[in-house]
Amino acid sequence: MNVLVSTDWELAGSFDMPSGNEVIAKVDIPNPTGKFPLELKAGNSIVLAGANGAGKTRLGVFLEAACPADKVRRIAAHRSLVLSDKISAISLDRAMKGLQFGYIDGEAGHRTGHRWQNKPAVALLNDFEFLLQALFAETSRVAIQHLESRRTSPNEPPPETVLWRLKTIWERLLPHRKLRLQELGILVVPDAASTSDSTSEYPGSEMSDGERVIFYMLGQCLLIAPGSIIIVDEPELHIHKAILGRLWDAIEAERNDCSFVYITHDLDFLVSRPTATKLLVTAYSAEPRWQIESLPNDTGLPERVLSELVGSRQPILFVEGRRGSLDTTIYQSVFPHYTVEPIGPCEAVLHAVTSFRTNPSLHRVSAQGIVDADGRSEDQIAYLKGRGVFILPVAEVENLLLLPSVFKELALALHFSDLEAGDLLAKLTIAVMEEATKDLEKASVRFAVRKLDAELKKLAPAAKTIAELSQKFQASVQSLDPAALANDYKARLSTAIQSKELEKVLLLYDNKGLLSIAAQVLGYKSREELADLLSRLLARNDAPIKAAINAVLPTIA
Repeated sequence: MNVLVSTDWELAGSFDMPSGNEVIAKVDIPNPTGKFPLELKAGNSIVLAGANGAGKTRLGVFLEAACPADKVRRIAAHRSLVLSDKISAISLDRAMKGLQFGYIDGEAGHRTGHRWQNKPAVALLNDFEFLLQALFAETSRVAIQHLESRRTSPNEPPPETVLWRLKTIWERLLPHRKLRLQELGILVVPDAASTSDSTSEYPGSEMSDGERVIFYMLGQCLLIAPGSIIIVDEPELHIHKAILGRLWDAIEAERNDCSFVYITHDLDFLVSRPTATKLLVTAYSAEPRWQIESLPNDTGLPERVLSELVGSRQPILFVEGRRGSLDTTIYQSVFPHYTVEPIGPCEAVLHAVTSFRTNPSLHRVSAQGIVDADGRSEDQIAYLKGRGVFILPVAEVENLLLLPSVFKELALALHFSDLEAGDLLAKLTIAVMEEATKDLEKASVRFAVRKLDAELKKLAPAAKTIAELSQKFQASVQSLDPAALANDYKARLSTAIQSKELEKVLLLYDNKGLLSIAAQVLGYKSREELADLLSRLLARNDAPIKAAINAVLPTIA
């Protein structure tokens, strides 16, 4: 790719870009053990991720100061997006100095005082006018040169200005809008194909936040000198998730001569940069020093999960299910000193715990897991416990609320007396036994299917060749008897039903609908109403129901 702006902002034809992976700068970041080396290469990008307060912005300031002044541009998160319709025309050289240093007659030494008002970590960046002046000045210069060239070469094709490239990309990202360029201004007009209203144009100053920030980011990155380092704090700000990845894909493709450093706490943005080097910033001290580490890429875990948890200051508890569910609410309440991470089925929990315990870059993070009972044998329970995965006393986590000690405490929280709570428990027991009896055959089939599925899933990792896979499959099929599995489960569940052992039935019986039965027994119309009540009760630190749930859960060490 060629550009029309030189490093000293004098138009001199086109410039060859640095080759891919060429090192633009090397920076040693101070950390508690010495230095964290960072290479900034052309065509490569780095994402600095971390929680609020981890020192990411100050690291961006450090990188800006450590890189050559004429080869770095930092775009702060705290930035003004005011776009004026009244632009004063100045020369390209002065506009570019204003954009780079905050002062139209400035040099590198003026950047801290003028661009950052001597507060580079917190100052409001206000350079949109310089950006517009530079875009229109570059367009004017190219147009004048082209007019002069046409006098001797009438057939010379028109050149492409930076502003025209910006317009092309902007319209590709926002296809329902078009930019109409004027002498020193911009109009936004609707795309004729997407609306019948051809009169609803508006000036650039009335663009939405998203429209303006896309324009701004494109202008900043397209105007910068070849082979530069572009540091962008909160690149996701004001940009819709559907466009975010495409915007930065387009910019990186246009400026593959540059090195990009993104600073973010948005995990969706981090995941949108699949080829970037990911670094986690977890802490900062004023020496300055940063705790910083690479995000491992060989764990088999989702990148979002890794980036969220590697820097955790608490031990991690992987659980089945999804975010926002009742079971997650229960776990977060009774295990407040853990970072609770729902990650899917039992196999995913075991894989996550194993990865954190065995991966050299993760083993310092304490990780355990909890999964449903699911009719597991004592040997299976012991095996999982040895791997750091603990087993619930129920087949479905919601049914913890139906265990006698928990259900009684829940009834008391609803202002039933002890006697009434006992009567309600008896009523619940009868209702659960009736439901389990009606569902006995189907529950037995579900259990057998789960066991067969679990056995078959073991084949693929164990087999190395097609012949070996076939052999193991045949051996596995011969060793499994679906009817025997189902009948054995049926006999155990039947015995528990006949003896009215509520705890044993809940241990074996996989029915999330039992919570609806409990809600009706307690006088609620639905499980959702009961779940809402429980969430409010668990929010209180001294809630007896919290202690009751904790008492029936396995002890995690």
